[in-house]
Amino acid sequence: MQLVDAQPKFSQKMPIPVNSHRGQRILSDDLAETQQRQLSIEKKLIKQTEDSLIIIITFNIPINPNSIAPSTIKINDVPLDSSVLIKFNRVGNEVHIFIPLSKIIEIDIDNTKELVVLIEKINAYAYDGIKSDDRSIENLEFGVTYQ
Repeated sequence: MQLVDAQPKFSQKMPIPVNSHRGQRILSDDLAETQQRQLSIEKKLIKQTEDSLIIIITFNIPINPNSIAPSTIKINDVPLDSSVLIKFNRVGNEVHIFIPLSKIIEIDIDNTKELVVLIEKINAYAYDGIKSDDRSIENLEFGVTYQ
């Protein structure tokens, strides 16, 4: 009878730097600094329904939902009001901005069907309380064409 080792064989990996604090394993500070990623945009998508224009922005890391409000969004240098609805996905890395078409028509006086969207100061969500300038976008500006 041949014995079979039931334990799986794991490859040797570099140890993760941890500190022991009252029996709890916590990551050391030098590892946390290397894992921070700079906030950037993965994609922008524009959808249009019968009554609204939807701007969908996907980021590479979750953003702070308090950093995006209708007052921080300008279209053609006109700040938006409370008629704008902002929703986030569960992860927090995707924001959906619902703008009523009546508001778009009011802003686009020349009827060019082209808009310039500006979102001021977007901050990444800080799980660890660390806030740094590379985890925020100062002024996100892009063009939008609608039908």
